[in-house]
Amino acid sequence: MASPFEVMPAELGSAERILALIDVELMVLTLDGTVVYVNERSRHLAGLKPGQEAFRDFADYWMIDPQDVGDTLRKLGSGSTWQALSLRRSNGASAGEVAALRGRGFRTSTAEGPVVHVLIVEDAGRGRQFDEHRQLIRKLNKELAHRRGMERTLTNLLATQKRLHRELMHRVKNNLTLLVSLVTVGKRRCDSELARWQFEQLEQRILSVAKIHQLLDREHETDSVAGDRLLREIGEELARSLAPPTVTLSCDLEPLRLQISQATPLALIVNELVTNAIKHAFPDDRQGQVSLRLAAQDNGCVAVTVADDGIGACEGRPAWRGSGSGIVQALVGQLNGTLTQIPEHGTTWFLTFRPTIGNDPETD
Repeated sequence: MASPFEVMPAELGSAERILALIDVELMVLTLDGTVVYVNERSRHLAGLKPGQEAFRDFADYWMIDPQDVGDTLRKLGSGSTWQALSLRRSNGASAGEVAALRGRGFRTSTAEGPVVHVLIVEDAGRGRQFDEHRQLIRKLNKELAHRRGMERTLTNLLATQKRLHRELMHRVKNNLTLLVSLVTVGKRRCDSELARWQFEQLEQRILSVAKIHQLLDREHETDSVAGDRLLREIGEELARSLAPPTVTLSCDLEPLRLQISQATPLALIVNELVTNAIKHAFPDDRQGQVSLRLAAQDNGCVAVTVADDGIGACEGRPAWRGSGSGIVQALVGQLNGTLTQIPEHGTTWFLTFRPTIGNDPETD
């Protein structure tokens, strides 16, 4: 079969000269894989020397199964639009490299009538895009590896910081325990009843703060504590050390977590209120009960109630004055809370404040 490109140079009005001017790899084939034209770039990439006869078989240029050549070319020749394909070179210095190509069919006139040929050209733009994509992927992988390294470093630093914080809490707990021991020794050596009571108040205040650090150490926490456990332990310690046999303590404590910044003043407030109730509400061996309650309100606040069924203000209970009252008011200010005294049926203290973290019983 004669090809429209296998003609004498003098007879080339346009076709081959135009194709020769194209500076990308180009070849024209019949549907059975016979190469009827290749330009100089295709010859060079295929390793052909000047003057050397070009390969006549499509499979001599590309690593493709000869059985697949016909299917590939018929698919390209049947379309009227460009179709992308990628082939691996089989010869020359670029052997083994994958080339981005595109092809389409077109009809030509021959002495035997119209014939479908396939034009395949180098898709330089797609090749550059592949290179750009590969470079971008390499850059992104490098950035991802860098970020993962930074994430591991930050994770290790946070773990170290948390470990050091826990160690600090453990040491503070031990130091407070030592301080309580020193106060206890001083109390035992004191002859004055008033001074001994002052020592007891100081001891209980230190113990209230120490309870926080004991809970932190026990729970391996650094930022928050279980408020219900804290108040229960403070109340039980006060009942054990201060309350006579005729006075009991009851607790109704809802599981709530509190930040350290709020747990510390709250512990001291409860210490002062419970101590005041035990000391003043039940004179002359009067029987009674002190109740301690912790609950979340519907408006998001936390409510703490310290109540006793002892003598109220109307029965001659002395007004609460002195350092204890001043300490409580200062601590309520730290909480940005409100403290209300209800003198009916004994005395009830009602404290409300807004927590700085959400409360979820499941977190305990």
